[in-house]
Amino acid sequence: PDLQILISIGGWTWSKNFSDAVLTPTSRALFAKTSVDIVRQHKLNGVDIDWEYPGQLGDNNKFRPEDKGNFTLMFIELRKELDKLSAETGEKYLLTAALGASKKFIANTEMDKVAKLLDYLFLMTYDFGGPNGTVGHHTNLYSYGPDGTGSSADQAIRDFIAAGVPANKLGIGVAFYGKAVDAASTENNGLGQQRVRPVAGTPSPSAGQAGGYSKLKESVINQNGYTRYWDKNAQAPYLFNSAKKVFITYDDEKSTKLKAKYVKKHKLAGVFFWEYFSDPKEHLLNVLDKTLN
Repeated sequence: PDLQILISIGGWTWSKNFSDAVLTPTSRALFAKTSVDIVRQHKLNGVDIDWEYPGQLGDNNKFRPEDKGNFTLMFIELRKELDKLSAETGEKYLLTAALGASKKFIANTEMDKVAKLLDYLFLMTYDFGGPNGTVGHHTNLYSYGPDGTGSSADQAIRDFIAAGVPANKLGIGVAFYGKAVDAASTENNGLGQQRVRPVAGTPSPSAGQAGGYSKLKESVINQNGYTRYWDKNAQAPYLFNSAKKVFITYDDEKSTKLKAKYVKKHKLAGVFFWEYFSDPKEHLLNVLDKTLN
């Protein structure tokens, strides 16, 4: 009965038209009204925006320099429409966003202004990778490179706080899925080695080797040639099959618990995950529930 449901607009493949949709005052007003009309019609609890990404190509999207300011103006219009709905119903409605966990995302937005308009900001702290075409973690808590820098949940949190976002509005992401990549060498169990890109039309050794966490736990981890390792710097697990030179990066119970503890320590808003059906046995969800409550 306490479940709250928001409509999420956008995503990796559905961000094609954001730049056009919020380009003018008229189009922004229409976008906001029609978005909130869906909330009104279906008695939902708010709107979530997942624009991947303002001012960037993303999945071959249209983008322009004006996206930076229009990203903010879009949320102003959405908040106005949600406030109108609140006046009608007496209910409070959430306005949230899923955000790219990178310095480039921050550079192409006005996060200090945006943060004032949003209830929660979900940093997509997954789909990272090694620098300069190397094999690396995709959802690590801490940076692990020799210079102490690199993509990580911790780095993203610190960057967004520095950009003016309150810690208590920020959520970090847990990946309920793994990603498999091919390494050029077995050195260091693949970590940090040059990544081998698949050739079109040629089967890749890593193809189909990863998947959701329930699958990994039941049929991959320490099975079928895959050995589990722990990166103490990144605070993240990984698997390596030395015969196939396949590296799998993922979150497990240990790394998920550490992320939940990080949220409590730094007084963040909470944890979110992508995506539920990747771990139908709820191994990771149960860890989050137990650690956060």
